[in-house]
Amino acid sequence: MTTINLEEQPRKQIPIRIAHSQHTKFTNISRRTKIPMSTLARDAIARHIRDIETRGITAVLNDLDEVY
Repeated sequence: MTTINLEEQPRKQIPIRIAHSQHTKFTNISRRTKIPMSTLARDAIARHIRDIETRGITAVLNDLDEVY
């Protein structure tokens, strides 16, 4: 699957660390749906940011299972 960057600026690469269980789920979903992990990650980050912007950080963090 080829993706096209429709933005004027080039994309930035960021390193992230995730739990082994999250990586397993992430990899399995990517394989099952044939959606690249980078596409899934960009979508998840965009949705999370949008959620924070609309609901506020406290509400979003209260919904998360992980402790930060």
